[in-house]
Amino acid sequence: MSDPEYVEYKFEAQFEGKDCPVVVLEGQLPDRLKGLSLIHQDLQQVDAILAELASDNSGSIPLQKGLLFGALALYGKCFTEARGRKTTLKPESIFKKAPAELKARHDWLMRLRHEFVAHGGDAQEEQLKLLLVLKPAEEEKGVITLIGHGASAHSLEIELIQESQETVRYATRKLSLQIDALQQKLLKKFDGEGLEWAYQNTVKG
Repeated sequence: MSDPEYVEYKFEAQFEGKDCPVVVLEGQLPDRLKGLSLIHQDLQQVDAILAELASDNSGSIPLQKGLLFGALALYGKCFTEARGRKTTLKPESIFKKAPAELKARHDWLMRLRHEFVAHGGDAQEEQLKLLLVLKPAEEEKGVITLIGHGASAHSLEIELIQESQETVRYATRKLSLQIDALQQKLLKKFDGEGLEWAYQNTVKG
């Protein structure tokens, strides 16, 4: 029986029907590229979840809340410490040249993540007031009911979701440019002697 904590994988590549040697790249630059690529995937997932939330007509509060929490958790993970990824996004870098409203929406998303998802009860979106409803003044005094009234995930407007998507898509585009530049920088290391090193350090099948 195999160890559930250990997964062995084998990667094979072919070009025009011929097997290609493969090199496992490690170090600061590859780690950064791997981390950014995982973050890029998360941002794409956030965009897809927000699109689903915007188009949801089910009226199901648990479903809407689940989608929102999932989007906020994934988005927040991109901008908070993730030791396994060895990298994180810096909002001051991503949104440096962005329109002010996109940075403001980013701050809103992060506040929701910190106060609404990660730590309950601090967000203004999750404030509940207890209201004691009394009989009208002209009637005999008495209590009609006790109700809770406040905002929650399902009361977020569609416009806020759409504005959030614009912020997520902006961050995704900026990250794509960073990934492309990093890939080019990494590939340049395999000119000349670097290419010889690569052929000498291929993974044996």
